[in-house]
Amino acid sequence: DLGAIVYCVGVKDFNETQLARIADSKDHVFPVNDGFQALQGIIHSILKKSCIEILAAEPSTICAGESFQVVVRGNGFRHARNVDRVLCSFKINDSVTLNEKPFSVEDTYLLCPAPILKEVGMKAALQVSMNDGLSFISSSVIITTTHCDGLWFYIQSLEMVKDHRNIRVRNSDLKYCL
Repeated sequence: DLGAIVYCVGVKDFNETQLARIADSKDHVFPVNDGFQALQGIIHSILKKSCIEILAAEPSTICAGESFQVVVRGNGFRHARNVDRVLCSFKINDSVTLNEKPFSVEDTYLLCPAPILKEVGMKAALQVSMNDGLSFISSSVIITTTHCDGLWFYIQSLEMVKDHRNIRVRNSDLKYCL
């Protein structure tokens, strides 16, 4: 149970029951009944089921010393074998790593509690684990702290709450991964 998920592709004359025993489940078997020429037709289906990626995190700037939540946007977060094993990981200033269980796990976003970063200029690099920290999906997402007054924090909080209720991913945010 090291976190790998096994997928199988059956081409033309194959035994689907046998492949389902090899794969993690019947949902991880991709039949190609029209032979090898038709393999191209299942690539999108395989990517949609197997690809997990982090696209962005909001907010990317937070107030020093304040508690906050992060909306992690991406794709495939519900592909975890067990969503209870999903973790949001924050590497603070390239040294200490803190792992947090998300409040919510959806296919296109996670809602994560985040550590309180006490000083202005601190940075937290975001990663996600689908298997209780055995392995991580890294990202280029960095959350930084700034000095702010109460009004800025209030406006940022309202924007995040509004956006969290109305989660959407623009076409420009969608990416394929291999």
